[in-house]
Amino acid sequence: MARSILNSMSTIEIVALGVGGMVLLTLVGVVLARRLFPGLADSEFEPVAENLRVVYELIFALILAFVIAAVLDEMGDAEAAVASEATTIAELVRANDAMPIRDRRPLDEAVENYVRAVAIHEWKTMKDGNASAQATAALEGMYTEYRQVRPRGSAQTEYYRRALGDLHDVASKRRERLNIAAADLPTMLRVLVVVGLILLLVLEYRPHLSPLASLVFMGTLALVVTSAFLLTVVLNYPFAGQVSVSNQPLKQDNLARFWSEELAYRRQPGDRQQALTPQRLEGVWNSDAYGTLVLRCEDPGAHNHVRDCRPGDRRMRGVYRYNDGTVTGHVAGGVFRGWWTESPSRRRRIDSGRFEWRLLATKDGQVVAGNWGHAYEPLQPGWDIEKIGGAQPTDLRKHFAHLADFRENPRERSR
Repeated sequence: MARSILNSMSTIEIVALGVGGMVLLTLVGVVLARRLFPGLADSEFEPVAENLRVVYELIFALILAFVIAAVLDEMGDAEAAVASEATTIAELVRANDAMPIRDRRPLDEAVENYVRAVAIHEWKTMKDGNASAQATAALEGMYTEYRQVRPRGSAQTEYYRRALGDLHDVASKRRERLNIAAADLPTMLRVLVVVGLILLLVLEYRPHLSPLASLVFMGTLALVVTSAFLLTVVLNYPFAGQVSVSNQPLKQDNLARFWSEELAYRRQPGDRQQALTPQRLEGVWNSDAYGTLVLRCEDPGAHNHVRDCRPGDRRMRGVYRYNDGTVTGHVAGGVFRGWWTESPSRRRRIDSGRFEWRLLATKDGQVVAGNWGHAYEPLQPGWDIEKIGGAQPTDLRKHFAHLADFRENPRERSR
């Protein structure tokens, strides 16, 4: 019942109806009590209630504080479980990068299927405390892909062992997350809080106060205690309602590569395109989707090696770690366009394609927004980069010497 209300109504609606309704009922109860029992102030009600109030207020406050602390801990445990699971998946992806080249993409695709199934489908089913069939199938798919890996050498074998350990941890942490999603307060404790709330309002009624003072006092009391009670309801289900645990950790760090299109910057009204130049592009960049990127200018006089950019340069090359990727292109009209290639083939549709980067002046500052696509397919957003500067990483700097990895149009050269 509570889950259904949380999932079908906004938090503001729940607070307005819950608190407002209880305050209204309390005020109606005060008015009826004064009309039906006009002599209550002179009866034994007040002395008896006065004796019970101190003890009962303390007991109810302790019970309510215990429940609030319990649901807050549950919310914290849920956030920690999601963050821990996301971290383990990120480590799994890093281990994939050390696997044999032929296995990297299938492994990444299996992990992507799981991450997206959890963040999209399971986040919906957890609102009702249930697991997602899509996520379960995707987890089985990951196990299937990792069973087919045949590591070579001691280094890959070690990374493979780590990957299997991370995979088992992912399954374990998913169970922990689902257990939290399905958990609920004990029924007796919930009934005790509800009954205690009603009894508190009855005992706190002060018949000797003036009509206006009585209404103000009881209305304020109902407002406070009902708000506290609703807090326990809203926080009791960490994955239900608007106040719930976010799936954002599953879209951060190197997991952002699975959400590159969703996380990409979209051009907004008022944005102005500015000119990119080789001198501006040269250096070390970072992409949430594909990691560190180093860009340098071609040196046509030195067997197509790279060098620092000079006035008049237009052609550039870049290297990034994901699947030993490279980019080759030229700057024209203030836009950097060209081809990207990745291992293992660097020429098949899945391993190569076009890209373009544009510099946009936005209300929040400058953004280098990148579009990319497989082969000659339409470009899609998802390769935004941010300049981080600093020295070129040694492994990427050495990659520039592998001239065969830089292909301006892999599909035409493969014919």
